[in-house]
Amino acid sequence: MSTSTPTTAELAWRFAAAHVLLLLPVVVGGIAYLLLRALRASQLRQEGNSPPPGGIGGWCRGAVGAETLSFLADNSSGRGFYHFVQARALRYGACFRTVLFGRTHVFLLSSRARAAAASLLAADPPHFAKRYVRTVADLLGEHSLLCTSHGAHRRMRRAVAGLFAAAPTAAFAAAFDRLIAARLLADGCTGRAVVLDAALDVTFTAICEMLIGPQEDAHKLGQLQADVMDVTQAMLALPIRLPGTRFCRGLQARKRIMDVLRQEIFVRRENGLKLDRRDDFLQTLLLKSHMDSPEEALTDEQILDNILTLIIAGQVTTATAITWMVKYLGDNTDLQEKLRSVQLDLASKHNDAPLTLQHLNTMDYAYKTVKESLRMATIVSWFPRVALKDCRVAGFHIKKDWIVNVDARSIHYDPAIYDNPTVFDPSRFNDDMKPYSFLVFGAGSRTCLGMNLAKIMMLIFLHRLVTNFRWEMADHDTNLEKWAMFPRLKNGCPIQLTPIRKDKMH
Repeated sequence: MSTSTPTTAELAWRFAAAHVLLLLPVVVGGIAYLLLRALRASQLRQEGNSPPPGGIGGWCRGAVGAETLSFLADNSSGRGFYHFVQARALRYGACFRTVLFGRTHVFLLSSRARAAAASLLAADPPHFAKRYVRTVADLLGEHSLLCTSHGAHRRMRRAVAGLFAAAPTAAFAAAFDRLIAARLLADGCTGRAVVLDAALDVTFTAICEMLIGPQEDAHKLGQLQADVMDVTQAMLALPIRLPGTRFCRGLQARKRIMDVLRQEIFVRRENGLKLDRRDDFLQTLLLKSHMDSPEEALTDEQILDNILTLIIAGQVTTATAITWMVKYLGDNTDLQEKLRSVQLDLASKHNDAPLTLQHLNTMDYAYKTVKESLRMATIVSWFPRVALKDCRVAGFHIKKDWIVNVDARSIHYDPAIYDNPTVFDPSRFNDDMKPYSFLVFGAGSRTCLGMNLAKIMMLIFLHRLVTNFRWEMADHDTNLEKWAMFPRLKNGCPIQLTPIRKDKMH
């Protein structure tokens, strides 16, 4: 009996059916796996053991992963690196996870950030320590106050605390007042100033005088300032140590700064630490180390790292804050006039004498203006803490070595805390603030040591400017400078100056 030959269609159907039967267990298994995974995720959420949502780097989780490249792309644009945070907060919510420079970061925003600040920033909790991205430690040095562990940080903090005592602070205020009066007098002659340039120059000169003494060589001082800027610009660069890269330029600038400071230390020791009877902070540290026990004495590397840290913390952040303050008042001329009236009245009471700490303590409305400027500018956008063991934060599971960032900017712009947070309004500080709602200088044992110096510089700059000039913005471009560690205007905030009184400076 003959059998018919299967048609091509029948063969194709049989072939497909056989493959479906072979693939069926795989498909069923895959679906079962996804269902079990979803069930497990639901159980973890209910138990509070799930990690925060978010991207983890996609195709590559290393130092040059997708999330890192996205972060760097925002930082190299006019939007600034905080755009990276805002975009992910919109996608994932007030707590999200990402991978930057090879490390897992968790960001806490708004109410979650404020709630976490009490436990993460108020003191050094047992399960967390301060941690910036590795590039910051490479550029500032492992002994920097910003990078040391809790025990070493306490020791270094004690060592540098003398810089911020009453006498050095008063001397610094007098020196800064002298420098800013001279700079504004020069800029007033041209009728135009770039605020960031003026603020960077004056704050750098004043900080260097305080830390390492007056520098008579203008070229040397200018090179030092340029090197400090290169270090700052490299802090959020891709950590590639190849010639020509931003990070490599930052490392080379750090080396030049260290060479200058080492030479300064060598000269002073060669002269028995009595050269010109200097009383700057470097001299104080060297004398203290010479007299202390070996256990308490600071090494040269510890001194060098922290001199650099203090220069950057004192100059770059404060100059940036001053720039934003002048912009906000330039955009709000009614508040500028109100402040001017108050400050001119104060100036008449002390007969235009050099400003002292006592004078600054009477500037109540000016201080509220400074605080509002700091809130809106939020120079340090978040405060990082590294988990020392697995724990829970904000209802999520945090693994050991993950970095938790308490987002200060989101707190400062939270409408639940500040009415109309995008409006510049110094009077909002007429009322007492809620706990952990104003984090411009951090909180707890890691609060910025130099916050009083920053306030002093901002108050003096503001008083001298507002009592001698009216100003208008010469350029309203709000794009941010590329690669800046601290968000600042690309144009440097150019202003047109109109003298109030031509006979003398107030």
